[in-house]
Amino acid sequence: MQPLIHKASVHLFAKKLPASATLGEPIRLILNDDGIITVMLAVPSRLPFGLGRSRDFLAGKLGDQASALLKPALQIAAHLRLRIVEIEPAHLNKNGQSKLYISVWGEPKSIISHRPWQQAHQNNSVNDPFD
Repeated sequence: MQPLIHKASVHLFAKKLPASATLGEPIRLILNDDGIITVMLAVPSRLPFGLGRSRDFLAGKLGDQASALLKPALQIAAHLRLRIVEIEPAHLNKNGQSKLYISVWGEPKSIISHRPWQQAHQNNSVNDPFD
């Protein structure tokens, strides 16, 4: 695995993240029908002794550049390693909104689109051999 995106910003839907969101925590990406990639966090149960199930928290969406880069990998269900690399709490930010940054690791061949490549040189008079 190699880093595909070192640090990508997540456009959050809520002003604050759950307190259980920590650095290095695994996350999930979901490719929606409209082409938007959403970020999901697993929030553990608050019941004692680990009882109960974790619930999914819809954190936000990726930006346009990161979405365009990761869309081919998500379409083929490639194995990606996704982690939180930076969290800026709401109380430390001027506008009162939390910030979340993630990193994406995977195989570089998984993000290459599987469209047929165009021919580099077209047949025209420039490429014809001399007689």
